[in-house]
Amino acid sequence: MAVIGKIRERGTLLGIIVGGALVLFVVGDFIGNRSGGNDRNVGEIAGQEVSMQEYSNRVEQQLDLYRQNGTTVDNQLQEQVRNGVWNDILRERTLMVQAEEAGFGNTIGREEYDDIRFGNNILPDFKNNQNFKNPQTGQADKEQLRKYFKYVQENNLALFDMQKRTFVPQRIYAKYNALVKKSCFVNSAQVRDDWELKNTKANVQYAAVRYDSRPDSLFRVDDTDLRRYFDAHKNEPKWAQKSSRGFAYVQFNAKPTEEDVNNALTDMRAVKEDFLLAKGNKADSALVAAYADSKNTQPTAYTEGAADHLNDSLITHADTGAVVGPFREGDNLKVVKVAELADVQEARVRHILLSTQGKSPADEAVVKQRADSLLAVVKKDRSKFETLVEKFSDDPGSKSTGGVYEWFDKQRMVPEFTKASFEEKPGSITIAKTSYGYHIVEVLGQRTRKERRVLTIDRKIAPVQAMKAAWKQANEFSLAHTDTAAFRKAAEEQGLVYNPVEELRPDQKFVPGLQQVDEVVRWVNHADAGAKPSEPLASGDSYVVAVLTAVRNEGVPALADVREAFTKEVVKQKKADAMMAELKDQTDIEAAAKALGGNVQTAQDLALSATALPGGYNDVVAIGAFFGLDSAKATAVKGDMAVYLARLNSLTPAPPMADDPQQMKSLTERVRGRAEGQVFNALKEGADVSDNRSKFY
Repeated sequence: MAVIGKIRERGTLLGIIVGGALVLFVVGDFIGNRSGGNDRNVGEIAGQEVSMQEYSNRVEQQLDLYRQNGTTVDNQLQEQVRNGVWNDILRERTLMVQAEEAGFGNTIGREEYDDIRFGNNILPDFKNNQNFKNPQTGQADKEQLRKYFKYVQENNLALFDMQKRTFVPQRIYAKYNALVKKSCFVNSAQVRDDWELKNTKANVQYAAVRYDSRPDSLFRVDDTDLRRYFDAHKNEPKWAQKSSRGFAYVQFNAKPTEEDVNNALTDMRAVKEDFLLAKGNKADSALVAAYADSKNTQPTAYTEGAADHLNDSLITHADTGAVVGPFREGDNLKVVKVAELADVQEARVRHILLSTQGKSPADEAVVKQRADSLLAVVKKDRSKFETLVEKFSDDPGSKSTGGVYEWFDKQRMVPEFTKASFEEKPGSITIAKTSYGYHIVEVLGQRTRKERRVLTIDRKIAPVQAMKAAWKQANEFSLAHTDTAAFRKAAEEQGLVYNPVEELRPDQKFVPGLQQVDEVVRWVNHADAGAKPSEPLASGDSYVVAVLTAVRNEGVPALADVREAFTKEVVKQKKADAMMAELKDQTDIEAAAKALGGNVQTAQDLALSATALPGGYNDVVAIGAFFGLDSAKATAVKGDMAVYLARLNSLTPAPPMADDPQQMKSLTERVRGRAEGQVFNALKEGADVSDNRSKFY
């Protein structure tokens, strides 16, 4: 679950981003039921309808939270919201039902609720969030978390309620999944099979000819071949068809006209006047939030050369409070205000890193002893520092520079390294212990530089007049060409790009080459088979005219829908048969390799569990066949990627498995690691989920 939490505290924006815990989603404008009638359901899960009212109310709650904090809602975020809310409902009607039947109930007590927020079992997304970590210990700061949740409860009741509705189910799911994992065991026979798969080894010699080495054009496929293959394979799970549609579109782009540019400049000059009159960071940030496309309300360091020569010079020489602009960058206009001239402390150091990552406490002690020894050496003779970097340092980022990190500020490095770099005097050499290991740090220099920090109001030049012209052109095209063939021919004759989209699923909100695709996707999902091309559909700074080319229903595919894929399979089959015939009477692998234009390959100690062969052949079909070969002669083998002439030189059965409990423990952990995802997928499949949201959005 995606999570974004934002609150305001004492006038300062505290942005807390906790991936997966708060579930703050945003939904866009509700779009009415386009299917007509009384069908007001967005789907069905385990025989229970999901009403549009329930669905839209939940996403609207998330929208309200975003609006309260000034978050901009774009199409991508809207789609994220819709998917997130749907997945929440899906879990509630599958996982939660199972959890209740298992005895976990549907709620938790206050003590347990506090425990997962700021106790001993903090939710992972809070526990791992840098905003809540103690810089000294690197662990979650329970007191900081307690204050955060107290503030939310007292100042943002809507967010507090949303957290509770999210954290409680999340905790119950975690307990249920823990129960599922603990119920997963493997027996001795499974352990033995796993052992034999890994330790049964073969020595195989082979020559191979890849299917893609022969041109497809040499192997003709007629309708009889295709129909025969289709009838034999259409019901296989790999070819099961999901509901989707195909379409094509022509795009009519709009570029800002001179009138559009002049209108935008007039608007931005008015914005500049407001920027000049604004006093204080709060007022400046409010203007940025209200007018800027980027919404970056915090002053950022200005990089010299970021603007054109004239405006760059004006910005770099301006006093605090000065406003420069508007000036144009591409299709954007910008107004820049110098917010502050800050003193930034910087340090220049060199270091030797002795890594402790992945090491046991005993091994870490050895590393510490080595660090102490190196410290003594460089303190005695600094000229050896660079040589020791080359010989001992585990930091690839600075090894080529003699361990030197050029000027950096206090925000760049981890706290312990920062302390050694800024709190020690130039010339000092100390040891700093970080999560990476032990650093021998020499401070080469320290300085303070002036940093010019700016606030920017940036706005895209809207092609208002150009969009009118694009709509007119698109509308004329739509009315003049009423079938697919005429549509494509006209596009090519007029120098327009005909863009085919082979598959658009009901849950897909992305179209290659287009932005802001809601109108386009909505038309495709609702158009009747054989419909005329669409009216002009808005897509970013353009209009699109679309035509439906295919409607595919879920289940067994029609031949027309898989003709291309099945033709490739038939060609592959014909290639395999022809190549097998060529190798049928071959007994000399080296001669076969020469004839095929390849080399003899040898797979030494090839495990029965292997999935790849030397030479770049990811071919489990061939590997399985190799283990069953007669070691007395070379044999032609049909694989998934190639045809092989192969000989089994030796086969070594797995040795007897030692009585090692670790073998069973390792396999059990692997099985448990897959359990959570497998259980949820099984529950979804058993719930016979019907997702009809595309009828409404």
